[in-house]
Order: sequence, then C-alpha cells, then structure tokens
Amino acid sequence: MVSYYRKDDMGIIEFNDPDSKVNLLSAENLDALERIIGSVIENDRHIKALFFISGKQDIFIAGADIKELAAICTKAEAIQICKRGQDLFDKIEQLTMPTIAVVSGACVGGGLELALSCDCILATKNKKVRMGLPEKRLGITPGFGGPHRLAERIGAKEAGHLIATGRLLSGKEALLFNLVDDIIPESKKFLYKKLIKVYRRRGICAKRSARGNGERAGLNQAEREVLAEKIFQEPARNSLASYLLVSKYRNYPWPESASGTPRPTIKRSAIIGAGTMGRGIAYLVSSQGDLPVGLTDLDRHTLKKARPRIKAIYGEAVKKDILYKNEARVRFGNITFGKADLAHADIVLESITEDASLKEALFAEVEPRLRKDCILATNASCLSVQGLSKSLARAERFIGMHFFNPAYKMKLVEVVPTRFTSRDVLQAAVAFLQRLKRIPVIVKDSPGFLVNRMLLPYLNEAVFMLEEGVLAEDIDRAMLEFGMPMGPLRLLGEIGLDVAYKASKALEDSYGNRMKVPETLKACPEEILEPQRTGRSHRDFEYITGRLLSPIKREAVLCLEERVVDDREIIDLALLLGIGFPASKRIWHHKKCLTSA
Repeated sequence: MVSYYRKDDMGIIEFNDPDSKVNLLSAENLDALERIIGSVIENDRHIKALFFISGKQDIFIAGADIKELAAICTKAEAIQICKRGQDLFDKIEQLTMPTIAVVSGACVGGGLELALSCDCILATKNKKVRMGLPEKRLGITPGFGGPHRLAERIGAKEAGHLIATGRLLSGKEALLFNLVDDIIPESKKFLYKKLIKVYRRRGICAKRSARGNGERAGLNQAEREVLAEKIFQEPARNSLASYLLVSKYRNYPWPESASGTPRPTIKRSAIIGAGTMGRGIAYLVSSQGDLPVGLTDLDRHTLKKARPRIKAIYGEAVKKDILYKNEARVRFGNITFGKADLAHADIVLESITEDASLKEALFAEVEPRLRKDCILATNASCLSVQGLSKSLARAERFIGMHFFNPAYKMKLVEVVPTRFTSRDVLQAAVAFLQRLKRIPVIVKDSPGFLVNRMLLPYLNEAVFMLEEGVLAEDIDRAMLEFGMPMGPLRLLGEIGLDVAYKASKALEDSYGNRMKVPETLKACPEEILEPQRTGRSHRDFEYITGRLLSPIKREAVLCLEERVVDDREIIDLALLLGIGFPASKRIWHHKKCLTSA
C-alpha cells in the first residue's frame, strides 16, 4: 500500500503494506506510486519537498515482488515491466521540488533504485539498515535504472563492485561510500521542515542535475535488454525458485507438528555442552533479546572458555553494525554460565560429544531433575535419536534438534522426532526454532538424517580422489567454480578430520560399502589438507565436479525412496541451507558420473 499526504508545505509518500511484513515494489504498489506522482505533478508541484518514507520499523522497501518476477513468461513482458519502473523513477528524478528518501531499514534492489532517483538519501540510526543491489544473487541484474544512478552517486568502480558481489551496506558503511547523504536519529515524527532547513543550508537537499533524456534512455534500454535475457536462463530461474523456497519454509506450518491443543511456549532454556556448538546455540538463543538461557558443561575448562568466546561473537556483532553495544551487553546477560536451572527449564538441549554411551549416561542423570513437561532435546548429528530415547522414562518428551555449525549463522535445523515423541513436543520444538529465526525441517530418524547423509559421502569422495593422486587444489577449485562456498577438502579441515571420520564411520556401519570411509581419513593425518608438491593435476573440472556430486545425488534419491523426507523441494532446501549448494543449480539436473570403486 502506498499513500500520499501533506504535512504543512511538505509532501509525504509512505509505503506500508498492512498485509505483509515487508514493503515490495509489486505491480499494485507501482500502480499506486504512478498515480501519486502524476497527482503531485498535476496538483502539488509547489510543495517545498517530497519525502519517501516507510510505515514499517525495519523496512524501507525490500525490492521487487519475487513471485511476480518468477511468473514472467516472455521477453517482451520482462522489457515492459523494466520500462515501466524506469519511466516512473525517471519522473521522480525530474520532479521540480527536492526529493528525499528516508531509509529506516532494508533498502535493497528496487527499493534502492527508487531511493537513488531522489535528490537526497538519509539513513536513520536503525541497525537494520541494509542497502544494496543484490540481484546478482538471483541470477539477474537491476532493472529500474539502479546501476547507472549508483555509479553517478558513488563512482563506477565502487558501484560495479557492489553490484557484482551483491554486498549489502549498513548505514555507516553507506555513509562512507557516499551512498547516503547523512545519518539521522530514528524517530516516528520526522521534523520535516527542520530537516529541509538544515540540509538546504548544507547544500544536501538541492536538486541534482539529471542526465539528458537521450543519454538516460540509452542506458535504460541496455539495462532492459540484459535483464530480459538473463531472467530466462537456468541460473536465474533456479535462483528465483530458491528464494521462494526459503520464503515458503521460513515460517512453514508443518502438518506433522499440528495439534488441536494450544501451541506451547518456551520461555526458559538450558544447554548442556559448552563446546563450539553449544556456545553457538547459547549465543543464538540469548541474542533474541527475551529468552534467558543457562549454559553448563561437565568439563570446567570448556565452560570457562565459553564466556569469552560468546562475548567475542557479540563483539563481532557490534563491529559489523548488527547490534548496539548496549544491546549486546543486555543480551549477553541473558546467559547464565555454570548453573543451568534445569528444574525450571521448558527445554533442555544436550550438545556434548557424539558418543551414545556418554549421552545416555547424561540423560540418566539429568532426566529426574526436569519438570515432567520439560522437553529434552539432543543435538546428535548421526546417532539414532530413537536409540537414545530407549532408556528414558519420558521418551514422549524427547526429540532430536540437529543444528549446523556455526549455529548462529546456519539457518537450517533438522528436527528428528522418534516413534514416541508426542505431537505437542514436536509442535513446541518447531515453534521454538522459528522464534529463533531458524528454518526447521522435519526428517525421519535414520543414520545421518538428511544433510550428513548427502554431505559425508561427498567429502569421502574428495579424499578418494586425493588418494588417487588428484591435486587438492584442483579438487577444491572445481567445487568453488561450481558455486560451493568452499571446497570439500577445506570443509573437512573446518569440520575436523577426527569428527568427520567418526561421523563417516557411523554411516559406513549402517549403510555398508557405498559409504566406505577412505583409508587416509581413518589415519586422520592433517597433512592431507596441506598444499601438495606432487600429484596429478586434473584440470577437467567437469569430471571432478560430476564425480563429487554423484554421491550427493545418489543419497538424495535414496532419501526420497526411504521417506527420510517426503518432498524433493525439502532436499533442495537442505542442500541450499545445510551444505551451501548454489541457489542457481539443482542436484537433480546434474548428469551422473562414475564414482570410485
């Protein structure tokens, strides 16, 4: 929804869609904006300034409606949509009164292109301010005049870099790039007259000189042609579909977790295990602002290390302009170290070493101290959740919640109910994860669950190729060029060879020879990950890629056949968010290659 009103002798255009959490430049909103701009030109051309604002706290405009982009069927339609947006933003640029965009949150894609058509861009001190043209991530290019206006404002080199990387800038970064003219306090009641007076004195709100019609028309036409070409290519179609897929499952009402009873609310939590994963989960829970969490560990040394390391994560959030210092201090205070209040916790999450006997011993000690309605969850990554529940007195309150490392960055969490898990426990677990802004996927309890079932044989295959003499740098480079965030051998180093071996061995014990662990990995020599001086350079990256993807595709097909999940798109989601599979590609479309014997 787009509305227009006058405040004294100022005009205000406000974006505030009541039916959506974000403001989008949908066809409907572009219609409304077009009518408003026409009315301003016709009836209000003598106002002293025109402000563009958002009625939402943390959003200016989040760009185009991706559903509408994905629904474009012809090149002519793509060109027409682009031209319409370009013509409208050209009109805004050519208005006779100063135009000011007040950015108080996400201002990306078409939202930034609109702001760039204004004479002045002001960002508020809101930590949610993020500005950029991330269309590259969707396999397309900006289509409403953003590239050339961005270059005019911050320089061609800087603009090219931001567009090519899809990087989003915080308010402070945007000021350093000269993308915004100033940063102002966040206020629901902007003092429009005062702003105009101050910024006119400083020369900020003066009308900018627009390009000539002929020059702008040529740039716009070139932009339309590029976007109309790219949007029908496979990378763009897959990337747009990936965006919609993540959006669908962000707050998905899983049928398996539906029940007739009111949804239980988790208010107090405790984590047992203060290692890397436990620390990450503690940060994630505490950072929500209103969720106290207790963190404890059987080993005092591990617990002692947890406090400074979690504090460092908060420090990084402040440094990256995600949180204010005071916010970080308060949220860090949500964590109680050492004495987790198990007796009053709504959920207790175990995150200790991946060892069944250790976990079972811990559960035997902890379960009697919990409330009868408390949820006990395990962060097991490969062990049978059903098997771990056998010794519990209240197995119906037990569930698997497998986070990925680092837990505060990785959005995916595998939720693993057993045959005994009650419906309300499953419902509460899903709701809790969604409250943490994670994306839960419900998977069947089977060795490796879903993500590790596909990931570990992929890593094993990389080691088999290494044993055959293929250079490590070729293996990693092939997958980087394919679009993975890092190569498989570097990923092994990040996971830890001992951890990877233990998990891989568990799958080999369950699935047999197709999950065979390489002999080299059994020995766990760290030098296998170091640059090699000898070996066979194998520059056929297509062969390397095909061979490494084969076990992923094989296990993806088997996971569907075995009903680990019921829908192929959940596998696409798991690969995207759990492994970093490129959004522009699909495992199903990749031709199968021979794997090692």
